[in-house]
Amino acid sequence: MSRNRRNIRRNNKIKIFLNLRNFLIIISVLVIIIVVSLGINIYRINQDRKIIMAQQEEIRNQSQQIFSQIDNNIEQANQNISEADSIIKLSAVGDILCSNAMLEDAYNEKNNTYDFSSMFNNITNFVRGSDIVMGTMETGITKGEYNDKNAPVEFAEEVKKSGINLVTVAHNHSLDNGVDGLEETEENLEKLGFDVIGNKENDSNDSNNSNTVIIKEIKNSKIAFLTYTCFLDNEENLDEEDIENINMYSEEQAKDDIEYAKNEGAEYICVMIHWGDAISDKISDEQRAIADFLVDNGVNLIVGAHPSVVQPMEVRQNKDGENVFIAYSIGTYISTLSAEEARTELILNIELRKSGKEGKIYLNKVDYTPIYMLDNGENAENRFELIDMKSMATSYKGDETDKITRETYDNLVEGINRLNEVLKISTDNKEKEE
Repeated sequence: MSRNRRNIRRNNKIKIFLNLRNFLIIISVLVIIIVVSLGINIYRINQDRKIIMAQQEEIRNQSQQIFSQIDNNIEQANQNISEADSIIKLSAVGDILCSNAMLEDAYNEKNNTYDFSSMFNNITNFVRGSDIVMGTMETGITKGEYNDKNAPVEFAEEVKKSGINLVTVAHNHSLDNGVDGLEETEENLEKLGFDVIGNKENDSNDSNNSNTVIIKEIKNSKIAFLTYTCFLDNEENLDEEDIENINMYSEEQAKDDIEYAKNEGAEYICVMIHWGDAISDKISDEQRAIADFLVDNGVNLIVGAHPSVVQPMEVRQNKDGENVFIAYSIGTYISTLSAEEARTELILNIELRKSGKEGKIYLNKVDYTPIYMLDNGENAENRFELIDMKSMATSYKGDETDKITRETYDNLVEGINRLNEVLKISTDNKEKEE
């Protein structure tokens, strides 16, 4: 009996030992797994940080300069450089839209007002110092129901504060609010201090070109701005009389406007045009044909919009051997379009130089600032913000202090790279060398 008890005690000790050993083995395995997992995670984090640092260094080193006349050694301009030269700075943005989501974000239900200021606060410095900042006001600014085709005057006020001072109302949505809505939009914009082109209805004098062409005197130079749209939404259902209120593109109209501008003393002619295929970074045959016609007839600068994404740009020489810059599409300025390509935008900066010796205006330099429409989410106090892509991407740390998520950071890097690829500038000289 006593022997059985000893055997039982011994067996219990063995079981306890085995259970303890198994427990220690399991604990050890778990510790090893945790340590290995932490090591792998730390390694991945370090590798990820190295990738981010490499991406950020590449972004810092990227130049946003598209064209420099000196770099391209254009003889006519370089031989006439003098201290008496004057510099004229133009900037351009794309389509200016106000969606229902933006209206909801800006609305203050307590006092029934709208505040869009937070959407523009981050980018107001990028056009400071420009003599003219042009864009396409692709929304109505009228009293009544506000929706993605009509915005309150507070929206236009913030657009103006962001630096834009010249807008065209010639686009595919020009008549979404009817002729009366178009006229009210123009009146409201002019009250805010915008120069407005695109609506023929309010011609202020006997000339047929009085509102198709605006000539601005900038630093003793006359710069003409012309504007057209190549189409209207539901054009087949619109009355011909209504369509006549819009600056629709035709070779006859364009030729007449260019001649008018020259007769009025314009020294440089810029065309703002609504054309191309939506959400496409490919230049259409129609765009190329129109650009050919405009260049052949004396236009010096072409700025396109409508596709909502950035398209290639080029420098070509006209029949007089002068450089003509063509931006086929500079995308949108502000919108909430869902396509990621449409959220990647830019501010185009164009520098002209007027020779103090001969009085001729030359294209001197073109660069851009990449911007992005940030969506902070429906529950954010300020949901939508335009941000400087390069600055935001290079300041990303990958921790809780960041304003953006990793997904947004990846989108910024991808967007910057996409812009660089699309904006590989081509010139007639380079093509001839090849």
